[in-house]
Amino acid sequence: MKVITIESEAYKRLVRQIEWIYFYVKKQAKENATPKKPNPSEIWIGNDEAAKILEISTRTLQRLRSKGEITYSIRGGKARYTLQEVNRLIAGRVVRNDKTKGGKS
Repeated sequence: MKVITIESEAYKRLVRQIEWIYFYVKKQAKENATPKKPNPSEIWIGNDEAAKILEISTRTLQRLRSKGEITYSIRGGKARYTLQEVNRLIAGRVVRNDKTKGGKS
């Protein structure tokens, strides 16, 4: 076995560098392991799923497409919608009930 001798300061710098590399690799592994939330504008859903989320019939969804009230894409002969567009329609159907503003309590 060979014995290598180095100065104390050089050894301490080497240990610090190894620790830095260890924590960097650990951090990167943690970031890659954490599932990232997908962007709703990148998630495409089919006709049936969109109708189910909106709690409407597929015929009503077709009417919304015909009136231009929902953005869609045709792929392989099937209508597709972004999750962001479906959420926009849901938000448009929300009715606020503020009893404190001009209403009777």
